[in-house]
Amino acid sequence: MPGRSAPEAVSNFLEPLQRAASCVTRTPFVVSTGGRHTLGRVHTLTWPGFEPVPVQGPAGEIVTLDLAIQYEILHIPHDRDRGPYKVSTRGYMHTVQTIDGGEVIAFHWHPAGNSHVRDTHMHVGSTQLVPGGVLSKKHHIPAPRMSVEQVLRFCIDQLQVEPLRDDWSSVLADSEDLFHMWATWGGDRAPETK
Repeated sequence: MPGRSAPEAVSNFLEPLQRAASCVTRTPFVVSTGGRHTLGRVHTLTWPGFEPVPVQGPAGEIVTLDLAIQYEILHIPHDRDRGPYKVSTRGYMHTVQTIDGGEVIAFHWHPAGNSHVRDTHMHVGSTQLVPGGVLSKKHHIPAPRMSVEQVLRFCIDQLQVEPLRDDWSSVLADSEDLFHMWATWGGDRAPETK
């Protein structure tokens, strides 16, 4: 989302994500050093200490959620009406794990990483695989661009993570509506600007 200054654009980007995350955790997001004002480099939005946060799963089982977004602050002077500063996502790694760190499922997009796979994809975690199965945790399964809101909804709807808010569904829908309103990528292709 745009802003009249770099810090305002980052706040406009961060606030809906923090509200969405409040559906499952009270842990605040943190940004890397310079992540509110430094242009021309990639920053990271994640949990404190880059540590996954525990969330309440089915029947009292605890799973952990690791959300990490790489972003860049852009200055686009010709877009003065909405604000010349924007936050553009440059990658993400969202992972659900067991409490002891076993990967359940991961949603990735790391176009600037060392992997040969640059498109959005997912991994089925080793906790979900059987020995001798066709898939391994190293397979990159093509998947659409996954917003934080989609990952959180998946956790609540499919993995039965307990929401902390009664209004979680509308909170996620409102946050995702903002995301789609400001996205500039087409279809499921990345990159996008939020």
